[in-house]
Amino acid sequence: MQENYDLVQRGFRVLLKSLAGYVGKTLSTHYGSGWWNEVRMALSDQADDLPYSGDYGTLVDSLDIPNCLRLINRSQMWNEVFRYRLDRNCRTWANELMGARNITFHFGQQDIEQPAAERYLNTMELLCKEIDPDGAEEIHEIYNEVRARAEENTALPPVYTGAEQPAPVSKKGALSEESLLKLVGSEFVEKTTMTKKVTYGGKTDAYPVYRVRLDRLYYNDQNDRISTWLSQYESQNGTGMLSSLNRKTYNDIIEEFICESNPEAIQRTKNNIALVGQQQPGVVLADGRIVDGNRRYTCLRKIERETGTPQFFETVIMEMDIHDDKKQIKLLELALQHGEEKKVDYDLIDYAVGTYRDVVQTHLLTVDEYAQSANESLSEVNERIEVAKVICEFLEYLKLPEQYYVARDYQVYSLFHEMMAPLKKLNDLEKVQLKHIAFDNAMMNAIPDQRKFIRDIKKLIKNDTYTDYFTEQQKIEQKILELYGVEEIRSKQDVDAFAQNNQNIAAELQTSMERAMQKSRSALLKSKPAENVSKCIDLLMEVDTRLFPRMEQEDRDALQSNLSELSNIVAAFQKKLSE
Repeated sequence: MQENYDLVQRGFRVLLKSLAGYVGKTLSTHYGSGWWNEVRMALSDQADDLPYSGDYGTLVDSLDIPNCLRLINRSQMWNEVFRYRLDRNCRTWANELMGARNITFHFGQQDIEQPAAERYLNTMELLCKEIDPDGAEEIHEIYNEVRARAEENTALPPVYTGAEQPAPVSKKGALSEESLLKLVGSEFVEKTTMTKKVTYGGKTDAYPVYRVRLDRLYYNDQNDRISTWLSQYESQNGTGMLSSLNRKTYNDIIEEFICESNPEAIQRTKNNIALVGQQQPGVVLADGRIVDGNRRYTCLRKIERETGTPQFFETVIMEMDIHDDKKQIKLLELALQHGEEKKVDYDLIDYAVGTYRDVVQTHLLTVDEYAQSANESLSEVNERIEVAKVICEFLEYLKLPEQYYVARDYQVYSLFHEMMAPLKKLNDLEKVQLKHIAFDNAMMNAIPDQRKFIRDIKKLIKNDTYTDYFTEQQKIEQKILELYGVEEIRSKQDVDAFAQNNQNIAAELQTSMERAMQKSRSALLKSKPAENVSKCIDLLMEVDTRLFPRMEQEDRDALQSNLSELSNIVAAFQKKLSE
């Protein structure tokens, strides 16, 4: 039976009815009578399946779901049309639904797993709300049908549930059938004599610690430490792909991310656990999601594979629902991770992206809530968010929006963080210019030393010798945009290829900086004589002449001698100036 499959396809049909009409109306309004030519150009790789011409209704009817989603997601259409009419998240949802459509299109006789079906329909509803509230209501009804099926089948064995799709749980106050707490006393879960203090919902309690067999647990894909790795996977495999995988495959993939993010830390923790055992209990949700302890769990998985001996994860089990308690779970995660494992373990890009996602994108937390839970100041959190916003602008500039792994590969956090100070000294236009200078130099690999680059920028601004440099860099930027604008960019490899093919432009960027620094140094040298004389005048003006009559004769003679020497120096300077 393919009940979920059929319901998801119904959702796509409702979405198509809303989406095709919206896309057609929006593009015809923007481009006028030539709108269909723009569509065919934007969908040049799909043009063989599109009519060359026809009346408006015929053309709109020829748009299927993939092409509607492509039109919203394609860089040219998004930048020229849709970004001014739709919330930025719509592009993300469109990309995710492309992945969902590709997955469901290639299904055989098996049904779509429950969590994936819910996720697909929820994303359809979110996108449809932006363009057609009535259509969104229809999709919501289909979503409810899927949820109703889930409630009927709660006795079925649990399947992997991704970040946004936990297994169905019972109402508050009763344990779900999938709860680890239902398995206490079995071969999978054993209660220990230990306890761990956990603060949840503003209340601190001592919770019992359990030993849970590893195959009953799964990684938390909301972990900020791997946010850029997840974006890379979705970019390469399609949004939502992780949620369609079985638990073991999912865990294997996430384990690789965690190991790659900090291999040295993994090895240290693994060696320590192998020597003395797990010292600090983790925290998991009752469905097996690990809120705290992903690294310890990774090390135990490695030890289990190497020794062939089943391992157990020592942990508190929280009977919480990822939907109903999502905010509290995030606050708990922040408090635990920043209290025990310390934020220094974070890659700065991952940390910034995670904070930005929780505070700005999803509005899950306020700045105050985040700062309090992470034991940080408001200024620290706000500063990191501002850097993350520049990272987002950089990715948009590269035509790779929300592909955060690209920023990680460029390692631009320090560059953008240090750029915050000079940005405050510039007007709005100059702020944009400076950001684009940094973007151009980063993408063209024209920055051998980021610290020196931003230090030189600061010197130019401090010495007020930056105007010519900004103008020169802007001219080079026009060359870049003319060439880059016609490129189809799908990955960082495409950007790297562009930079490699245009090394002459990178050389121009570097030469421009060298020339600007030389001019700045020359200007400073030329102004030095006047500055030094001015300082001398200031010092002379501080001399209190009322003290002269009280001076000893010896001091008077010394002063007179110095004044004579000063007069000779002044006369020599004047002579040199008149030559």
